[in-house]
Amino acid sequence: MQKVKDFFNKVFSAIAAFFQMIFGYIKKGFKWLGNTKVMKKIGFGLAYFPNKIASYLPYKKRQTVWGIIFILPLMVGFVYFFLMPFITTIIYSFSNVVRFNTTGYDGEYTGIITEFVGIDNYKFIFTEHAEFSDTLLASFGDTFINVPVILIFSLIIAVVLNSQFRGRAFVRAVFFMPVIFNSQAIDVAMKSASTFSEALENANSDMFSNMFNFSDFLTNANMPTAAVTFLTDASSSIFDIITYSGVQILIFLSAIQSVPKHLYEAAKIEGATQYEIFWKITFPMVSPQMLTAAVYTVVDSYMRSEMLTIIQQYDAGGTGGTAFVAGLGNLTKDGIYSAMSMIFCLSSIVIIAIWMWLLSRMVFYYDE
Repeated sequence: MQKVKDFFNKVFSAIAAFFQMIFGYIKKGFKWLGNTKVMKKIGFGLAYFPNKIASYLPYKKRQTVWGIIFILPLMVGFVYFFLMPFITTIIYSFSNVVRFNTTGYDGEYTGIITEFVGIDNYKFIFTEHAEFSDTLLASFGDTFINVPVILIFSLIIAVVLNSQFRGRAFVRAVFFMPVIFNSQAIDVAMKSASTFSEALENANSDMFSNMFNFSDFLTNANMPTAAVTFLTDASSSIFDIITYSGVQILIFLSAIQSVPKHLYEAAKIEGATQYEIFWKITFPMVSPQMLTAAVYTVVDSYMRSEMLTIIQQYDAGGTGGTAFVAGLGNLTKDGIYSAMSMIFCLSSIVIIAIWMWLLSRMVFYYDE
């Protein structure tokens, strides 16, 4: 066994030495390139105007100018990629949106006409659409319940992963792997196997339910009906909870590792148990990160809900108005799609606001 270890150590050492040599040559090449006359002139030209401006401005104003320069790309991106589309969506949600083609050459839409129709799009969504209202309530309830379950699970796993044990790096990688596998590319690649995976999951679920009925067990234990429903739903979706907890585990893990070590040392000297250390030190110190984890959980869970599938059905707008229901006007898919998107956005903001208010009451700030 020792010979095998020595062999792999030699191999890894040779690979590391090779890459160090390559990086050394690259570093020398960049250093030589930076010392050439051409690069020096380019650097002098790029720094001429900043140095000229700095010579006429005091230090405080220079800080302000550089702050504006660094934040300018972010502000441009925010206005162009978020604020303008958001305002456009609001306008479209109250309008009859018609796309038209003026060239007739390549079939591309070259213009849009909007006609104000009031709340007709919202009327259609809530009064005539067969599935949207029920799906909205179901998605709202599922997301609202997922937040505490995922936060509790993530915090427990983060505490376990922060302890010292063999194979800790491998276990951490295992818990973060679902974050990679749930990416859009992996999702598209595995759609062909979705039928098989669903059948396998249903078979495993039926086999487990035949061996042990968790709901009946809790009911026979005289648990309240609300608690039975909550625990049963959480246990049935344990796979989803593990899948969606990768980023939250990393958030809590980084928060735990930033807790001052002397607090744990003082608690152990005083004879505190691990249970007391968790509730007196770990939980209060990581509580500010619960707000960040909760926001990510709401957004992630809402983006995976069935409501998004219904909204995407209206993504492709028609060239003219399509009369969905008499009395609601000549509505188009674009207007209804925009109205659904606004409801989707507002409902997610409501969930975030509720959980931010609830969690803020138990947040402890060490500096205060």
